[in-house]
Amino acid sequence: QHCGQRILVTGLRSGGRPPQPALILLRNLSRRRLTSPKSTYSSSSSSSASTSSAGRRLIRGGVTCAGLGLATFAVGRVSLYERLKGTAGGLIGDGGLDVRRWLPSDWRHYPMHAYALIGVNAIVFLLWQLPAARPVLNRWAMLWPSRLGPLSLIGSMFSHQHWLHLLVNMLVLHSFAPALTAQLGSPEEFLCLYACSGLCAGFMHAALIPSLPCIGASGCLLGIFAYTAITNPDAKVGLVLISSLFPDLQFTAYNAFLAMVAFDVAGLCRLFNLGLSHAAHLGGSAFGTAYANGLRPWLWLHWGDLALGCWLRLKRAVSGGR
Repeated sequence: QHCGQRILVTGLRSGGRPPQPALILLRNLSRRRLTSPKSTYSSSSSSSASTSSAGRRLIRGGVTCAGLGLATFAVGRVSLYERLKGTAGGLIGDGGLDVRRWLPSDWRHYPMHAYALIGVNAIVFLLWQLPAARPVLNRWAMLWPSRLGPLSLIGSMFSHQHWLHLLVNMLVLHSFAPALTAQLGSPEEFLCLYACSGLCAGFMHAALIPSLPCIGASGCLLGIFAYTAITNPDAKVGLVLISSLFPDLQFTAYNAFLAMVAFDVAGLCRLFNLGLSHAAHLGGSAFGTAYANGLRPWLWLHWGDLALGCWLRLKRAVSGGR
């Protein structure tokens, strides 16, 4: 303001009207003085609007994850009923399209659904190597926290861009699938646990790390590992790719799970940076822990029975009551 007055006086002394730059400077100073509180208010308003918009997106993402999870368990329970009844074509059990007949005899006991998961992950990995497919995969097979859509949530569970990432995850799946499927009693429940662990992993990543995208099946596998560790705490586990070299280097499943949780908490606190989504790991672990501590009867039995009852009533209505 004083600078403006000095320029104005100088202009008057030079004779006549003040120079045009002096008027512009005075006008700008007075305008800034008047509009400063308003601009501050506008900035804070836009910040709060952005925060509320992010909150709404997160709420919609949570509702989407919950809806997909409930639908997954409903479809799984109905699929189990139809398979046991003999009307589902036997895609998962004996008969039907069973590719194990072409495999070596030592591999024929391996669960068909685990082969399917490994195959889908391998196919998506090969698609990532094709430049023409990457724009589509970037949109639909990568989890973007800004848009938690059903396709990106599901597609990101099967996406791996690096061969080592794929190899480690598939080795873990290969190790845990047979025993856990036998413990749960059906491939359908295993797939439901696998999928919903991945959904919770994606939601946790979007909530805690909203600025970065995420891919990988690690969240699904951490849910499986958590359930196994809690229900079989004394089971022996080894490190992927290391246990073959050091077979005696083993831990109890529960201790290994606690160490993994501590590792992910430390990574989430940014004590180190290995390029992993520790938030997704913790989300998958949280669902597996909850499923082992009381959530399983509610989801698989009570909700599953409700879904199955609706399915049977729908079939009777379509068939005319027969």
